[in-house]
Amino acid sequence: MTSIPSELNAASVIDLIESGSYTRDVVVTIARGFLPLPQEELVSVLAYLSAAEDEEIANAAQSSITELPPNLVMAFTSSATSDPDHLTRLMASSRDPVVLEALIRNKAVPDGAVLALALRVEPGVQDIIIINQERILRAPGILDALLANPKLSPDVKRRVLETREEFFDKKARIAHIELPAGLPLEPDLLDTPLDDVADLLEKAEDPEFQATATPPLPEAEPDPKKKAIWVQIQKMTVAQKVLLAFRGDKMVRMLLVRERNKLVSSAVMRNARMTDNEAEIIAGMRNVDDEVLRILSTRRDWMGKYPIMLALVRNPKAPVGVVLPLINRLALRDLKFLKDDRGVTEVVRTNAKRFYIARTQKS
Repeated sequence: MTSIPSELNAASVIDLIESGSYTRDVVVTIARGFLPLPQEELVSVLAYLSAAEDEEIANAAQSSITELPPNLVMAFTSSATSDPDHLTRLMASSRDPVVLEALIRNKAVPDGAVLALALRVEPGVQDIIIINQERILRAPGILDALLANPKLSPDVKRRVLETREEFFDKKARIAHIELPAGLPLEPDLLDTPLDDVADLLEKAEDPEFQATATPPLPEAEPDPKKKAIWVQIQKMTVAQKVLLAFRGDKMVRMLLVRERNKLVSSAVMRNARMTDNEAEIIAGMRNVDDEVLRILSTRRDWMGKYPIMLALVRNPKAPVGVVLPLINRLALRDLKFLKDDRGVTEVVRTNAKRFYIARTQKS
């Protein structure tokens, strides 16, 4: 080892190895762990050599790593500041499940290295790869690599297929949902990301949510355009209706908010172009699903508008649990009307009467 300078660090040793400054015998000696470096520096050099093309050098380095204190090896394999190339080389050469687990969890390890590992790794470590969803979302090819692994366990295969379906196949199907031409859409919503209705579009594939029916238009409806749109809507799938509700204009929203399918009517309430005036009209509708009124009541901006809140309180279709907290916010004149309104439930009238009496007695 006389050809090795007295003051070295891992980086300089690796540079000298790469440049060919050391003879093969010297590199073999280094791979065997005979190097005047602190052990935390030595582990980096050995990791680099563990994937050497020279089999003797690679085997020697791999063997030397197993003889180092485990805490030092774990500190190197888990550190986000370790050289990604050295981590990759160690991942490619190691068969130690503990080392591989630490490397898989280390964000400094390139996704490509994990993909390469997924092709060959043993079942015990496959679990660690499949639960690392953050990495899989960045590099979905890891799932394909696992499926190509001849050692893939049945349990991990099931989880791989479930993960691919949940995070990729469903999104791909959602992205390919198309609407018939000529429908009235909001121009600035044409390319709106579907994140806000992704859950509804996914559920739209479930047979449980396939039942759908848009209430018929009045026979005397004078608008031929509205009639034509209504006819088109009847022929659409649930997923198409959800997408239309999310991107459609006011005419579409007012048609689809009455849809009996909760997925469709809920999508209307997530349409970014819904106005306060529309919200007030919907708050008073008696032919919408309870869920629509419940969603409306959760919007602070709408509940801060008195006419919308009043319409919701007066609506006998509104869930009692939604209405009761709002009653005490009514003006005295509206409380007086509500306490005698036979169109609302008894519990709403009773509470309105209680608040009305309490206020009039104070005055």
